[in-house]
Amino acid sequence: MKKYSVCFIGAFLLGLPLLIWAQEAAPKRGGKLTFGIERDISTMNPFVRLSSTDRYVRGLFYEALIDEDRKGAPIPALAESWSISKDGLTYSFKIRRGVKFHNGAELTAEDVKWCADYAMDPKNGSDGLTYLREVKAITVTDRYTIEFTLREPNAVFLSYLALRAFAVVPKGSVSSGTDRVDTFPPGTGPFVFKEWRKLGHVTFARNKDYWQKDIPYLDEVMVKVAEEPSVRFTALRAGDLDMIERTPYAHVANVQNGSVRGVKATPAPFGGFRRIIFNVVEAPFNNPKLRQAVAYAIDRKQFIQGGFWGYGHVTQQRFPQGSPWHFKLPERERNPATVKALLKEAGAPDLEIELLARRGVEDEQQVLQQQLSTAGIKLKLVVLEGATYREQQRAGNFQMILYGGDIPSDPDDVYFPEYGCDEKSIQAKKRANNVSGYCNKEIDRLLVEARKITEQKKRYELYAKVARILHDDTPELPLVYVPRFFTYNDKVKGFSTDGDGRFNSVSFGLSRVWIDR
Repeated sequence: MKKYSVCFIGAFLLGLPLLIWAQEAAPKRGGKLTFGIERDISTMNPFVRLSSTDRYVRGLFYEALIDEDRKGAPIPALAESWSISKDGLTYSFKIRRGVKFHNGAELTAEDVKWCADYAMDPKNGSDGLTYLREVKAITVTDRYTIEFTLREPNAVFLSYLALRAFAVVPKGSVSSGTDRVDTFPPGTGPFVFKEWRKLGHVTFARNKDYWQKDIPYLDEVMVKVAEEPSVRFTALRAGDLDMIERTPYAHVANVQNGSVRGVKATPAPFGGFRRIIFNVVEAPFNNPKLRQAVAYAIDRKQFIQGGFWGYGHVTQQRFPQGSPWHFKLPERERNPATVKALLKEAGAPDLEIELLARRGVEDEQQVLQQQLSTAGIKLKLVVLEGATYREQQRAGNFQMILYGGDIPSDPDDVYFPEYGCDEKSIQAKKRANNVSGYCNKEIDRLLVEARKITEQKKRYELYAKVARILHDDTPELPLVYVPRFFTYNDKVKGFSTDGDGRFNSVSFGLSRVWIDR
């Protein structure tokens, strides 16, 4: 769950060119939307998520107990309401009556319990295992009521559920002990799965029995893979696609200045986060002085201008200014003299290093290469296709990597999985979350302590200590937050998204899109 303060959203949008949304006519039903995305989904297993694309596409046909609105606040989804005991240990959820899975079966609390139990079973390899580790017991009190009892209070438990600790599917619909499934299990979302052709498209049809009776408006959505950003935009202009994500910034500028007509743009203000992550387990970046040297070689403002056409805001920590979790930390500005001194101290005056990056972000790579070169560091670019890039990342086969992320609502959402010690995964060369291989027992202690506290001020103080340790140790370099843009032809109506750029939610997204035919 991502919470964005009103001030934060306002401050960010002030940095974007003016965008105007006009009041639209009454929605029309029917039609097909062809939506171009950058990456294919990874798996049919709703309990395993390997990328943000997996999560966003699944939002069309899977749902959780609760969701989040465009500001990141928790809202009812399959649970119409919930309550929390005074001691903060028991969460009781009332399940909506009459919700049908795509196979026609009615959703009950037993289905929810089975899904949670499945996610908590280590042999199933579910992402939910991380988020549900504090659950002591799950109890079905009646057909439409379920209780989660925690071992100790957890201030972010609702946030975990909104992050899709588990999707709700029918009881027994996924086999245990494997992450491979042959088809998508039935969901409850606004669209029903029809077909998946790998590296081609995923097609969905309207769910006629959806519990929100007035939506969706579209008869069909085809999510089509088009990895090259400019190819996506060309296909949009040609009419082969109705809508695309991650529009290149040069094309966004042309849409907004009127050079391109018949196309509209909608931003996800915090959709793009850029950082450099170091492999701290192996040389050369097991030496913190060399990590700091790279930090002092970078000019973030120039990086935004050269890599993102001026869109975005610099940041030197995971939570940018305006976030309630922004911390007071020393600022590092580009200083070639400091770079030279640190290289000398580290015994590497002629440092040559490699940056692993994904194809499609060449502008960003070249800016970094130029900045490091003029500061005395020779940088070789290793550019790979998406699937190979992810394989090398998970195996730890890199020196430093140009990486993404998002703004979480709470530090626990990222600090625990990304910076907590995960030695077994690192040794097994399966770095799913802790990409750097970083391990600091003091950070682990602080994270466990903060998870037990509900008072905001005390939690802030603990996470501020974590942020300072990360700043000083420098396992990664936060660089910028930039918007991602959806662009679509002007016949597409009703689309909105949140700060991250999700495709759908119970309160916004493609389920509310219609075609003005």
